[in-house]
Amino acid sequence: MAEWELREADLDRIVVTRLSLVERVQHIVLMVSFTILIVTGIPLLFPDTPLVHVFGGAFPVRTFLHRFAGSTLALLAAFHVLYVLFSQDGRRDFGWIAPRTQDVRDFMHYVRYQLGKTDEPPPFGKFNPFEKIEYFAVVWGSAVMVATGFMMWFFEATLRVFPKWVYDLILLVHGYEALLAFLSIILWHLYNVHLKPGAFPISRVWIDGKVTLRHLKEHHPREYRSWLRRHRAGLTGDET
Repeated sequence: MAEWELREADLDRIVVTRLSLVERVQHIVLMVSFTILIVTGIPLLFPDTPLVHVFGGAFPVRTFLHRFAGSTLALLAAFHVLYVLFSQDGRRDFGWIAPRTQDVRDFMHYVRYQLGKTDEPPPFGKFNPFEKIEYFAVVWGSAVMVATGFMMWFFEATLRVFPKWVYDLILLVHGYEALLAFLSIILWHLYNVHLKPGAFPISRVWIDGKVTLRHLKEHHPREYRSWLRRHRAGLTGDET
């Protein structure tokens, strides 16, 4: 049976859930802890920055805030692993965000589209290749930052196990991984989510978790077609 389409007015009227409440809370905790880590970590990475003077004589406060935010990030990472393993939504979304060969085809299609070689944008699913790259960059970056951060926190135990040059390398990795994460948020994430045309000045999906069907159709057409098939099946009782 031919796939039916909604009326134009329905595309803006009907909203669907893109992020659940649990996922939004995880994002907010990540956002807050990451911001605190950056603000309190820059004085160590760049001692000459004016931000050092914000803390003044309260440098122990900076240390406490940095370690508290780091511990929060570690707990969030552990919770996210459990969420992916034991929740239905987590397993489903991780299955969609896992890399697959379709991502390579979508990326090549995207390049051809940007070069004007094709008129149609790639039919992305719920997560496009760039969102997948960003997700796994956060996973990798969090693992590196948490591991090196705790090794720096408990430096005496670290130096009993590793030579001094390894500890110095840990300091470098921790600092420059943090800088790389900060730049990726400023230059990539903020633009692609909030500042690009169609989203400016802010995307509200991280607040209410909702997007319109028009957004789904324009930016995630494969997911939109899947929604149409599920909705049609629910109306007609046809599961094929």
